[in-house]
Amino acid sequence: MRDEESGGVRGLRAWAAEATTRGAELIRRVGKEPVTAEEFDATAAELRQLRLLLDHDRALLGTVTLSLGALLAMRHATGQGTPADREEARRLLEEVRDPATPAGEAVPAEGRRWAALYLLTLNELAVPGSGPGSAPDFWSVFDQSLGARHGDPAAEAAKVASLAAELEGLPLPPEARDQVRQIQDVLSYVSRADFSDPGTLMSMLPADFPFTEQLRMLLNLMPSVPDTPDTPATPATPATPDTPATPATSNTEDSGPRQEPRARTGAEAEGDDTVTGAWLAALLGTTEAMRDGDPEALSRLLQRLAGDLDRLPDGHDRAGEIRQLIGLVLQTGEPLGGSRIDGAVAETHRESVGEHYARLAEADPAAAQLTVPLRAMNLLVALRAAEDAEDERELLRLVGELAELERTTPEDHAFRSLVLLAHGNALATLGHRTGNTENMVRGLARQQEALTASSVRELGLPESLLTSVQEALQASRAVVGGTPDLMPAPTPLPANASTDTRYLAGLSATLRHSVTRDPADLDFAIGELEQVRAQVRKGRSPQLAGDALWQLAENYRTRSGRTGDASDRAAATNAALEALQALAGDVVLQTGPDHGLLAARSGADRGVRAAIWAAAEGRVEDAVAALELGRALVLQAAATSRAVPELLQARGHCELARAWRDAEAGAPGTADGLPRELPSSLRRRALQALGHRDPDGALFRTPTVGELKAGVAAGDADALVYLLAGQGDTPGMAIVVGPDTGTGVRALPLLSGEHSGPLERYLDAAGARQRQPRDAGVAQAWEQALAELCDWATGAVIAPVMTGIAERLAADDGRRKDRPGPPRLVLVPCGRLGIVPWHAARLPSEAPHDYVCEAMVISYAASGRQFLDTVRRAPRVPGAAAVLVADPTMTLTHAELEVTALRQGPYPEARLYGDFFEPPVEPVGPGTPDDLLDELTGGASLLHLACHGSAGVSPTESSLQLASPDVSSAGTDPGLLTVSRLLARPAGERTGTDGPLVVLSACETDLTHRDHDEALTLTTAFVARGARDVVGSRWATADSAAALMMAVFHHYLTVEGRSPVDALRAAQAWMLNPRRENPGSLDGRLLDELRKGPTLDHPAAWAAFIHQGHPGPATPGRR
Repeated sequence: MRDEESGGVRGLRAWAAEATTRGAELIRRVGKEPVTAEEFDATAAELRQLRLLLDHDRALLGTVTLSLGALLAMRHATGQGTPADREEARRLLEEVRDPATPAGEAVPAEGRRWAALYLLTLNELAVPGSGPGSAPDFWSVFDQSLGARHGDPAAEAAKVASLAAELEGLPLPPEARDQVRQIQDVLSYVSRADFSDPGTLMSMLPADFPFTEQLRMLLNLMPSVPDTPDTPATPATPATPDTPATPATSNTEDSGPRQEPRARTGAEAEGDDTVTGAWLAALLGTTEAMRDGDPEALSRLLQRLAGDLDRLPDGHDRAGEIRQLIGLVLQTGEPLGGSRIDGAVAETHRESVGEHYARLAEADPAAAQLTVPLRAMNLLVALRAAEDAEDERELLRLVGELAELERTTPEDHAFRSLVLLAHGNALATLGHRTGNTENMVRGLARQQEALTASSVRELGLPESLLTSVQEALQASRAVVGGTPDLMPAPTPLPANASTDTRYLAGLSATLRHSVTRDPADLDFAIGELEQVRAQVRKGRSPQLAGDALWQLAENYRTRSGRTGDASDRAAATNAALEALQALAGDVVLQTGPDHGLLAARSGADRGVRAAIWAAAEGRVEDAVAALELGRALVLQAAATSRAVPELLQARGHCELARAWRDAEAGAPGTADGLPRELPSSLRRRALQALGHRDPDGALFRTPTVGELKAGVAAGDADALVYLLAGQGDTPGMAIVVGPDTGTGVRALPLLSGEHSGPLERYLDAAGARQRQPRDAGVAQAWEQALAELCDWATGAVIAPVMTGIAERLAADDGRRKDRPGPPRLVLVPCGRLGIVPWHAARLPSEAPHDYVCEAMVISYAASGRQFLDTVRRAPRVPGAAAVLVADPTMTLTHAELEVTALRQGPYPEARLYGDFFEPPVEPVGPGTPDDLLDELTGGASLLHLACHGSAGVSPTESSLQLASPDVSSAGTDPGLLTVSRLLARPAGERTGTDGPLVVLSACETDLTHRDHDEALTLTTAFVARGARDVVGSRWATADSAAALMMAVFHHYLTVEGRSPVDALRAAQAWMLNPRRENPGSLDGRLLDELRKGPTLDHPAAWAAFIHQGHPGPATPGRR
């Protein structure tokens, strides 16, 4: 029996040794590599079981207990445990330290010291994800301080000091010893803090105190926290998101004796402490997030405030304060993170926030201080909206309002400096918009004045940041005002300067170099911006990324001009490509095309410039990448957003993928309507998971030259040609990509700025025609400008490009020699070149044809990526499921005629929509936007729309005028099918492997008045929505001419079986033929129109229509 017991004990000891070794190994791995919950659970369960078996062996019981306590403490520290872990670990470790307990009876002194160390880890200083040796976290200290308010701070400090003292002699690394000392100092000083005397407290802190800046901010912000209100005899009704707070019942002299406020109950007092903590957290956390440039810090702050709200007892009379704090924090989301959706959500809370603090100000002077910054913030938001809309009148009005706010804000007001900053910003914005240098200088000076105020420095912002802002403003004044003597000398930056600080220092040095031409200034600017680049790659200050990287590229380019150093030119191109990558990320970060367009606008011509730089170095692949990154960003973002869930799933981010799909499907929000994180946070986390700042990441992968060549071959075309305009006297450029032509770059001198007179005159004439559509003289001037533009187009692009292509084809013995038919080009015209009807370029008088479309096939694409999308889609037989839409407004005279002729001719089974005086068959519906979108996604083979179309002031507002549904709408006309709505693909909708033909015989369906590099038109939006081919128009055409041309187009499409691009070309050739005859499909009223002998051969009548999509001929047998 004794031998059996001996064997059992030996086995138990061996088991305990193995289990504690496994526990020690897990503890060692924490902080170095991921440890799964299963590993923690298995070892913890094993150690718990052993404890029950070791009462006879106190030494072994102590060892196992210490191991289990340490393991639970570390699981708590990594955030992987249960809420009970901390208390269980504390109990076990206290047992180990107490010799009076069975577990502590035989523990040696060193074991007790290890227990003390892990007890310190259980202190609130140990945050999830950290362990011994990690730096203490401020928010844990903040929580510890709040939690200690009702306890005994001196006792807490003594306890911590005692634990720390026990660690002497442990073999800890130096960094762990430093942390222990910091823990001791932090709790000691914070526990003894007398917040009524900030100066004394700050003077008590040691030089290396880790939270000096946060504590200074906290002490300075505390006077802004409202006092706990007295509880009235009749409680007030707390505010909710939908109903304002009702005041407490007040006792007047007429209503009896005055009742004294009752004392706060225990639950109410505890809730008051939660509200006070929420105030401090909101004020401090927002300031800290802005200082560090971390939008996710705001998300964590919102989660914290939501937790505070949830912890309040039901019906607590101060819950409204935390709700409004959440609304207040939301206001900083867009400025910090760059997402317009954050601003849009903040806007929905802005009014209630203002009303809340206005009510609060009536009773609390501290809260009254906040009404001024809220007013200034609201005016700044309105200023940005006016700037986006380019509304000078509204900008002027807002400047006046801010001037009045400044006049009425006392000199000693805590937030007067913010008012000065806002007023100065408004003046500078107005000056920049109007070209008024005086206003710009006044605005810059006012902002400088604001930054000298002591109240700004009391916010705890780093001195280096304030200095950098001052220098940037001073440097801007020196340049804008033409006063170089004001240029400030550079101030050295500390090693820990923030990203924003370095960015501003880099800008100041750039401005200084523009005046001094001192190479050292430029070198300094490049050095600082390179450090910004490193931080941006880590996700810091994302709102700076695009501009900072582009400025870095410009600076490298400037330096290469001085030194001729090829490495600087290469560095400029690399930085430019990275800037474009950042810009693409900014656009995808937005929600919806409207917000995306505002983000894309900041990089208007950068893609073209970067492409020219790359092409000049012979980096054609990078030139194409720059063009693909820098244009059609909104179209690209729409496609990218739809692909995100699958990309996340493929990389193992299943929860993020699910959350993205839920958000796209409009998953319900919180019951109180308050976001628990920044609305942009999900998109930002998803983009980071997909490596959106990685040039080789999957998210913004641009098509390679090889892929484009293969696409051109698959489309039976000769070349894809990017057209780039030059600036000033710099020639423009064509980048030609084709399977037989190879990849080449050709200079185009007539595309330089100084040789683009015909384009400038056409733009002026088109603008006049847009403003005065019924003026015959204006129309005649426009037609003349169009004719001149067509003449210019030949020498500017068509002749040199075709010559270059012919030379390359002749030099390639391996070219495709069996491809029949005329040359086929797909043009990607960049910037304003997208307005030019290149297919209508007029050929020289000695040529066999008048216009280039008679000699070759020309199609267009918004980008190489969108071109490839259409080439990959199979065609649908046009008559298989045709849908015809007549003008629902019944104001286009020939729309009904056009649609009726198509229904009675090539499409006898077509479904009709719209209003008719004499419908050939009963329409299936009125033709609302929803009707058309349902048909588009429901398998229509052809969608022909004969209705009004218009190019909006903003490209996303360009629209087709369809029938209004029987619903009221306070916003946009519900009968408008806009570009925004087309791109807003419903959740779950997928693009098929084939696609319909969409014909937009309406006016201005392939036109944009601004943001030309976005190529954002109704035509490109239909392609993005899944169409294989789209025919759109560049300008308003005569109703009768359009009806005739469309009828002939559909004849060639269906009767002769041509592809859409070939059918359009044939129809245009028919229009140009002075001896044109009925091709066989015209009858009735359309035939009568033809017999009237209309003028159809002028470009104004036929050249408006263009094709986007598959550029090749029809496959044999197609009808």
